[in-house]
Amino acid sequence: MNDRLKTALWVVAYAFVVGLLLTIFAQMTEFYRYLFSLLALYIGIRYFRRFETLGLRITFFALAIVFYLLTTVVMAIFIYVRENPATITGV
Repeated sequence: MNDRLKTALWVVAYAFVVGLLLTIFAQMTEFYRYLFSLLALYIGIRYFRRFETLGLRITFFALAIVFYLLTTVVMAIFIYVRENPATITGV
């Protein structure tokens, strides 16, 4: 596999996982939600050890924010539809 493609896939994968963990952190209210924050921090540290160029780090940070926002919207839609089944049935 091409090295640039492999690097791009790793950046997207790391950013998606961090964005998903931050979404879970933002949605939970219990104390153990901080575990997800610490996991996101740990994955970010692992990423920064693996990729040392500034461009890849900025891309990771920007993609993590984008994935966080997208997964938050998707989760909010899912929760709304689950709690309001009348929107699906039209009753």
